[in-house]
Amino acid sequence: MKEDSGCTYRQLEQRAARRGVVLARSTIADTLRRDALPRPDTLIAFVRACAPGQDVRAWLAARNRLAMASAATADLDSGSVRAPVPRQLPAPPALFTGRTDELRFLDATIGQPHPSSRTVLISAVGGAGGIGKTSLVLQWAHTNADQFPDGQLYADLRGFGPDPTPVPATVTLRGFLQALGVPPGSVPDPVDAQAALFRSLVAKRRMLVLLDNVRDTDHVIPLLPGSPTCTVLITSRHQLRGLAVTHGARTLTLDKLSETEARDLLGAHLGPGRVDQHRQALDALVRHCGGLPLALAIVASRAATYPDHPLDGVVRDLHDSSVRLDALTTGELRADLRAVFSWSYRALSPPAGALFDLLGLVPAVDISLPALASLAATSTQRAQELARELEDTALLRQHAPGRFRMHDLVHLYSAQRGRARPGGEDQEAVRRLVDFYLHTACAADRLLDPRRHPLVLGPPSPGCTPVALTDASAAMSWFDAEHERVRESQRLAMERQWFAQVWQLARTLVTFHARRRQVTDQLAVWRMGLTATEQSDNISASAMAHRYLGQAHSQNGQYDEGVRHLRLAVDRAREAGDAAELARGHYALSVSADRAGDPRQALVHAREALTEFQDLADMVEVARVLNAIGWECAQLGRYEEAQDSCSQALTLFREHGHPDGEADTLHSLGLLAGNTGQQHSALAYYRQALAVYHDVGNTRGEADCLESLGELHESLGQHGDAHDAWQRLVVLLRVQGREAEAVQVEQRIGLLPH
Repeated sequence: MKEDSGCTYRQLEQRAARRGVVLARSTIADTLRRDALPRPDTLIAFVRACAPGQDVRAWLAARNRLAMASAATADLDSGSVRAPVPRQLPAPPALFTGRTDELRFLDATIGQPHPSSRTVLISAVGGAGGIGKTSLVLQWAHTNADQFPDGQLYADLRGFGPDPTPVPATVTLRGFLQALGVPPGSVPDPVDAQAALFRSLVAKRRMLVLLDNVRDTDHVIPLLPGSPTCTVLITSRHQLRGLAVTHGARTLTLDKLSETEARDLLGAHLGPGRVDQHRQALDALVRHCGGLPLALAIVASRAATYPDHPLDGVVRDLHDSSVRLDALTTGELRADLRAVFSWSYRALSPPAGALFDLLGLVPAVDISLPALASLAATSTQRAQELARELEDTALLRQHAPGRFRMHDLVHLYSAQRGRARPGGEDQEAVRRLVDFYLHTACAADRLLDPRRHPLVLGPPSPGCTPVALTDASAAMSWFDAEHERVRESQRLAMERQWFAQVWQLARTLVTFHARRRQVTDQLAVWRMGLTATEQSDNISASAMAHRYLGQAHSQNGQYDEGVRHLRLAVDRAREAGDAAELARGHYALSVSADRAGDPRQALVHAREALTEFQDLADMVEVARVLNAIGWECAQLGRYEEAQDSCSQALTLFREHGHPDGEADTLHSLGLLAGNTGQQHSALAYYRQALAVYHDVGNTRGEADCLESLGELHESLGQHGDAHDAWQRLVVLLRVQGREAEAVQVEQRIGLLPH
């Protein structure tokens, strides 16, 4: 006030005198230097001198309120008045199971002093609506209540709920101050004064402050004590990153319950009798609730309404995912899952809300940032900003760097919202996503096998930005991460009758499936691919689909079905006049006959394929067939012819830079050398083949070669080397899901002499 007046001490003394009051210069200086409140007469003189237009009565009232509050604080500090000990915690959860790691985290965080040892301990628990944040902190607070002998304060700040307006900090502070013994008339009005008084009252006291359902960091800052003797527990759907930065808050984000925890929680609600009678139904309910405690509690409530009824009716209500959210309600807003999710959605900006709705179009949300950007037709930077906003309200979770996941029930809510969007926008967004996977997968496949006849694609949809991969290693890593998403995009394309994209997506996965020996997946994508080619009346593509289906069936031991498809492939190729596809069909028939144990028939088809590929001047395919001819000749005991054919193949593969074919031929030469008594040469060939297979990530070839290497070591009496080779083989077989073969190899290892 003195600074605002612009007067010196002497001028203020003179102004007070003109208004009939005494205000000595020494009194002014003394009053401004002291921390104590001024006397009423001094305050009156000071206001009249500095700000004659202001209401003196308002200043006196404020001065009296502060005096009363200060007196209450002094009395509490001195012990002359017994300090109130608030016990405001709501009742603990009636049924609480699991969350062992999370409770241990709170024990460790709150049970240890902050590194600075001069500030309040704050733990913020975040997570989606209905994930059990409040239950967790109440369970911990009640279990550890004896750590806070001076009391526990609690407030629901209603940051997310039916009322869009959170509880103001001033309302919460007023309640805390009154709980601490401050008379209602002594509570100051400004929030800063309330916060200062609150910090004064709890200083040096061992208290817990539990702030539930906080909207954001700004919402909670005025409510924080300043004493290191206090502990603050906060729950929020918001991640409260600012609180971690400015106040050193330790954050914990809750995920869904494990299947065991969810079963235990639901079983605790239902009771042992119903659990024993309806175990299969219980398992189904656990799956449909997705480990979300609120969903489990709602299901339990519905089941409790009819305690004599079987649980199958509840299971039926939840079985259809399109109406599952309709069943997950008790008729009250706070126990209605759709309403609970909507409160988080309401906090989003319109662009983030639009992205949330688009994610409902994705079959299952586990999506990369580049895919997210194409879905939304935006840059990766903007997509990251929108994803962070969805993360901040716990509607999306970044479970790995650059990869985002959505809870199944949140995804159902997103899908329901997305269905309300204009159809044209949905169609365009899905097309961008399908094109993202198609064009990226096509480029990745070209990096894995640049000599393969390329797919000819149209340009990607506007707004779609495929990933620019750099080399074969990056391509394999991308396929490993995105394989299921590529398959999902194929199903999306089939639903919308984009038939060309359906078979093209299947074609992009051929090399990856071969290297990872994923025969079941190869069958699945090409069954759909064949249907798409027949719907679009593309005869050449139909021939290719039959060929890949035939190869997969033969590789899976279904030789009759494999040959049926392969013969159809040859017939369709002739019908289309597609010489290249006809040659590939004959080569595939050769490989199938070899797998069926008929080397003579395999050799017949291989020679037909060789002639056709030579006419086409496709030297990589010529090399592939030469390797096959060499292998069949070896099976028939024609070793000189086999050696010559395989040597030609190796030269061609190396000339044309085809590492997969080179490794396959080195493996063939190793087998041939072993069969002709040249064991040391065989070892050298196998080791070369293994190195090439490993470099290109061809685990299928690597496994086959390790099996041959182990057998050779065993025949030479090198049992330790055989053990090492087969042990590596077991690991690869299990990675490829070939458990039965892995067990057989382990049995062979067990028979090796020690």
